Amino acid sequence: MFAALILVGLLIAGYLYTAMVSPYHPLSRVKPFFTTRREKNGQITLTYARPIRFLSLPMTSLIHALQAVMRIFTNAWVSEPPLKGSLKEIIEQIHIIRFDPDKPYVISAGHFAELYARNFGIFYAAMMDSRIETAPDDWEKRQRVTLQTVAVDLELMKQAKKAFTTFFPVTPGIFSGVKIYTEQSDSIFAVVYTLNALSDPAFIPSRFPSDAKPLYPHQTIKSARSLIRQYRSSMEQIIHDYLAAVLDPKTGLIRTDISLSSARDGIRRKSSFYDNVIAWSTVQLAKRLGYRIQAEEYSAWKKRIIDAFWDEERGIFIDDLSGELTEDVLFSGDSFVVVSAGFLSPKIKSEKAMLARMVAYVEKHKLDSPFPLFYAQRDQLDRLYLPVRLFTTSYMGRSIWSHWGIEYIKTLLLLGPKNSVCGRKARQHLKRYAENIVRYGGYPELYADNGDIFHTPFYKSLLYTGWVINFEQASMLAEAQ
Repeated sequence: MFAALILVGLLIAGYLYTAMVSPYHPLSRVKPFFTTRREKNGQITLTYARPIRFLSLPMTSLIHALQAVMRIFTNAWVSEPPLKGSLKEIIEQIHIIRFDPDKPYVISAGHFAELYARNFGIFYAAMMDSRIETAPDDWEKRQRVTLQTVAVDLELMKQAKKAFTTFFPVTPGIFSGVKIYTEQSDSIFAVVYTLNALSDPAFIPSRFPSDAKPLYPHQTIKSARSLIRQYRSSMEQIIHDYLAAVLDPKTGLIRTDISLSSARDGIRRKSSFYDNVIAWSTVQLAKRLGYRIQAEEYSAWKKRIIDAFWDEERGIFIDDLSGELTEDVLFSGDSFVVVSAGFLSPKIKSEKAMLARMVAYVEKHKLDSPFPLFYAQRDQLDRLYLPVRLFTTSYMGRSIWSHWGIEYIKTLLLLGPKNSVCGRKARQHLKRYAENIVRYGGYPELYADNGDIFHTPFYKSLLYTGWVINFEQASMLAEAQ
């Protein structure tokens, strides 16, 4: 009996601690470190409001794991309740929840209370697209939370002198960094992507061109340029160290003797296509900001990646260089990062043909049915890290990921006009996503292979994901055709 009481007490204490350091929990004690305000001239200014400290701890991974397990298991059974209303009303509610400048930084949703730097370069890539129809107040808040979040990323990276997969609060004012299984792949990429989006109104439209016009002015240009200057030295050194650690000087590609923690961080990969594209794009985006980065000339590097990964027979980029060439492990949904990362452009005839063949492969293998996009053709148990293998085997395998589904849909829209086969299919898929938003009362992170929301005894899909901004961008692109 006494032992049971101790166990209950420890669980309660663990829950209260986790709640205290989770920024979006009602019991949270984590306050904004950077604040923003719109000045009379319309510009949004950024202020360092209170100290934030990075601390390297000997038990960092254990502390993070205990926090994560507590949140994930709780969310599996006490999840986000469905939001009520029409499609527009539900999206507006998600915006209010996710894009709140009174919070210290933006999270994916639910149990992911950590600061994942990759969010704003991958899952929130459309945040700064001013062509998306929204209320002026919402546009201002999106700009503010983006500035505040990237400022926290930059400050913690500067103090840590490196990037991590995620930073998490140990106390309300002290953060530590953790690798999700191994070293990060896309955290630095996301920061330089976001700085480009904040400082240049033409940046995102150049990746996803359309006839749609900006609805509002960018109010973050001055503040973003200030961040670029302020953190130039630390970011140049961090990028230099990252490239030295991950690139094989003999091949010019990501090393095959390491695995990196990427958007698909639950699975081991050897020099994945995704990681190579991200490294290439990181350098291009950093140079675009004026950072001094020593790296191979971009076109030769790009050609090397294409030569190593493009499968001419199948019409896809193979997932990694592990040598596994069976059909069911060759494809990975995150290969569609090529458009947002600027690796392929539909404006270039040869690259448009490659994108078209990637789409054809997806359709041939029904990876877009019941709607796009399956992460892989099967669950790859032998490549999963143990926690994922034990509790969520399909999490990054035979499951439908909304983010990569929308990136796939945007690719369809860029391949053909409104009345083309690609245009019609894109609209059909968008309709299904819209129906799912209303059906589930949110924007699910991922779905099971039958199209229902993903739910196991140990994990339930996030529901209030701000990733919905990418759905809105895709809808805008469809309307503008």
